[in-house]
Amino acid sequence: MQGAKSIRAADTGERMAEPRTELADFHRKVLMEDMMETVGVDLLDVVDLDGGQSYLRARANCHSCTCKLTCRAWLAGHADDSPPEFCPNAGLFQMVKSCC
Repeated sequence: MQGAKSIRAADTGERMAEPRTELADFHRKVLMEDMMETVGVDLLDVVDLDGGQSYLRARANCHSCTCKLTCRAWLAGHADDSPPEFCPNAGLFQMVKSCC
């Protein structure tokens, strides 16, 4: 992983990302998947838009988003809803919902 602190695995000599970094990446992925499920957007519909470019941008948007705590709280209290305004992928998710 670029920019991540790393440790060496004693038995293989491989460089591995620190567990905290891996866990943070996992939580970001789960947040985006949870948001897509909550607002009724299918992952494959996003990927099919343009060969996956929109999905990659959405993933990057989620990764750099500063509203993770707000997002978790919103997800805990909503089901089958429109994406919240604070979500950097709200426009994409609305577009996918309206066309697919």
